[in-house]
Amino acid sequence: MTQRTYYYHFNKCDTTFWAMIMALIIAIISTYCCCFCGWGLFIVTVLLWGYKHIKHKAVVITDKSVKIDHCEPLAFKDIKKAQIKTVQMGCKKYQILSLTPEDRIKYRYNWLQKHNGTFGAFAIPLYGILTPADEKEIIKIVKGKIK
Repeated sequence: MTQRTYYYHFNKCDTTFWAMIMALIIAIISTYCCCFCGWGLFIVTVLLWGYKHIKHKAVVITDKSVKIDHCEPLAFKDIKKAQIKTVQMGCKKYQILSLTPEDRIKYRYNWLQKHNGTFGAFAIPLYGILTPADEKEIIKIVKGKIK
């Protein structure tokens, strides 16, 4: 394996889809009332929905490292342990694959990694925004790479 890339996989009929439908209804009603600003709202929601559903890289795994989202790659040799954890955000519980780095690694953390709450700096989502097959494959690869 040289490089394997996994992408986010969102449900097409989610909250942003229903917001887009509501914006369409508002646009149609506002056209009837001679006000066209509802169409601007509709266009914005369509653009947001479209942006969410284009391919976004979630995880890139190479022979030597793992890269989550837009973060710097983390070398497998710098990972102390990997574990599946359940974290809570608001009222929901999410399952993640948490990678714990060695104590004194040289790594440039981004803002989100420094402020990621209970998820931690290196969290691979296992709560349905990747395909189930991708989640299983990522767990298997990481398990094989961590000592």
